[in-house]
Amino acid sequence: MNNQRIQTSTTNGMPSGIPFIVGNEAAERFSFYGMRAILAVFITSYLHMTESTSTEWAHTFNSAVYFTPILGAFLADIFIGKYKTILYLSVLYCFGYLVLALNESKEGLFWGLTLISIGAGGIKPCVSAHVGDQFGTNNKHLIEKVFSIFYFAVNFGSLFSTLLIPYLLEHYGPAYAFGLPGILMFVATVIFWSGRNRFVHVPPFGKAYFKTIFSKEALSAIGRLVFIFAFIAIFWSLYDQSASTWVYQSKSAFLNKEIDLFGFIQFTLLPSQIQAANPILVLILIPIFSLYIYPALNKIITLKPLIKILIGMFMCVLAFLVVAYIEKRISNGIETSVWWQFLAYLILTMAEVMVSITALEFSYTQAPNQMKSTVMGIFMFSISLGNILVAVISHYNNLHVEVATIKVGSTTSISLENYTPIKGEKIEFEEGSGLFILQKNIKTGVLDTISLSGTYLVGKVDAPSNSFTLQDNGWNNISTIKRSALPEHYKVVFHRFKHEAYFYMYALLMFVTAILFIGVALKYKGKTYIQGEA
Repeated sequence: MNNQRIQTSTTNGMPSGIPFIVGNEAAERFSFYGMRAILAVFITSYLHMTESTSTEWAHTFNSAVYFTPILGAFLADIFIGKYKTILYLSVLYCFGYLVLALNESKEGLFWGLTLISIGAGGIKPCVSAHVGDQFGTNNKHLIEKVFSIFYFAVNFGSLFSTLLIPYLLEHYGPAYAFGLPGILMFVATVIFWSGRNRFVHVPPFGKAYFKTIFSKEALSAIGRLVFIFAFIAIFWSLYDQSASTWVYQSKSAFLNKEIDLFGFIQFTLLPSQIQAANPILVLILIPIFSLYIYPALNKIITLKPLIKILIGMFMCVLAFLVVAYIEKRISNGIETSVWWQFLAYLILTMAEVMVSITALEFSYTQAPNQMKSTVMGIFMFSISLGNILVAVISHYNNLHVEVATIKVGSTTSISLENYTPIKGEKIEFEEGSGLFILQKNIKTGVLDTISLSGTYLVGKVDAPSNSFTLQDNGWNNISTIKRSALPEHYKVVFHRFKHEAYFYMYALLMFVTAILFIGVALKYKGKTYIQGEA
């Protein structure tokens, strides 16, 4: 520890500690995004939860990941500094993956995600602020460049994991799929520890922190940023659904996931692998935006950071309109190419580049020097709020309807109390239905008898009796066998926002938010703070 540097950087070039931070970030993001890519599929296909329940789990986890940053920021800024906070919480992070790999149950899922949310979330604001701390007055012009490199590393790591980890889950099971991200997280921790004597270490501020945070200048800066973050939270409520509701859409048999590149390269994507489009596009779009799009837009309008964010919000609306169009087609049984979903990812990624990278740099530069981690933590909290919103809406979207009778046999017929379903709409069975289905085991090819729980589709509907058959996402009839009595007052779950209406609702929410943000983007006046400047 005696060799650690605490002075402000005086170099004109790139700080020597940056490669260690970037290498750490690439490995850590490999682990996190690989795990997140399979989370929705693991919950629905291996734990047999409903899509609604899976959405609540996934977005509650995301919310926790982006809530704990504020706690990590306090730990870093007040008590032990950014370096120790990142190092210690990274170890806890590794144990989270160990739990997921060894315990394939709801309990294992809960404790594994809890440890990961504390570790991944706690280090987030510290890593971003630690990057900025490596710069001083002589090389502050490189901050924008290094944040782009930083974001490039994030997506470089996530690209390979989003392709590889779903493959491991499909062919080798959860232990390997969660174990490899754990190994990569351990590698990330070692890389970060290796750079300890190359970093500029800004020491914790102790009691002086409280004097700073309650100063007029600090409260003014925080107030301005919190107001902006409230708008950005809505963006995250849409963006993070690419790992949940977009994945459920891609599981449909009517989304053709076969790729044919001019007859030379042919393969079929797994539903969770489609997310790899995002990091690929980020790697392509970052230099295109920096070198061409931003300079071109600057000739038309002064491209301030908040103007970039505003444009990104409108792009996000367009992405969800495309997804709504896809949902409308597949809900009507029309086969749709996966290239339509790639189009949605292209538009969403353009929005991400304009919102996420810009907001990351903007948050750092607008934060007083003694509050860099704290402000980054508050920025992360806006992502948490966006995910809480999705979990709340998902819970509200559930419409519980009591089952009258279920007739089992070669084709199951279900009748409901006072509700007539629509062919093709989703129906969700929670655990304890007392029913079982025969489902072919992916690995053995043998028919397994499993509890009827999860998400299915309404088949043929008989309106006079409010009865219908049950089908899978390819509109194939489900045969069930009854093994125990139907629980009294058993209810199934339908959705208030059906088919494409769900995505239209979010598109409208984002559009209204963007309209309201126009005035903020045009009138905002802030102040830039850089380490080493008075």
